[in-house]
Amino acid sequence: MRPGERIVLFDGLGADYLVELTAVGGGAVEGKIVEQRTGHRSSLRLILVQAVPKGTKMDAIVRMGAELGIDAFLPVLTRRAVGRPAAGRVERWRRIATAAAAQSGRSTVPAVEAPRPLEEVWPLLTDALVLMPWEGERTRLIGSVLAAQRRAPAVAILIGPEGGWAPEEVEAARARGAHPVSLGPLTLRTETAGLVAAAMVLYELTLRS
Repeated sequence: MRPGERIVLFDGLGADYLVELTAVGGGAVEGKIVEQRTGHRSSLRLILVQAVPKGTKMDAIVRMGAELGIDAFLPVLTRRAVGRPAAGRVERWRRIATAAAAQSGRSTVPAVEAPRPLEEVWPLLTDALVLMPWEGERTRLIGSVLAAQRRAPAVAILIGPEGGWAPEEVEAARARGAHPVSLGPLTLRTETAGLVAAAMVLYELTLRS
């Protein structure tokens, strides 16, 4: 690009800027702000509480979740989890979230927290409607819960590991006000379930007329 051309930048906090380039080269780019705009920001705060999966699956979860509109990723360690994050993985996830936000035209960058035990995540969800997709739940569909909670300001989705939620984890979550729900008759992988549930939540609470 050359001086005089215009680009759109975002600060990651909700604002976009139309910038005219003034200098390009020498390993640096300079420009002047022509216009500040209010970026796209959903009225719904969407949180994904994801049991840490094995391998690099979390990379894809963060990338696609950031593109979808998830506001925060809270990786958790659960009883049946087989994955354990390697050193430096959290910083990688944060870089992926930033790149995905830029690619998708978001004006905010999702927060990516360091992994913690599931028991320690509850204080972060006090104002959220908490949904817990679980293959053991056969009758309560996610849509029925959302239909009764259309004004929820925040929704947290709890996704279990490859081995699924342990029954005692489900009961502990239920005791804290979480809603075990079904996503349908098919069993989804851990890297798929959170994205499917997030899409359902966004449709029901922000897109459906």
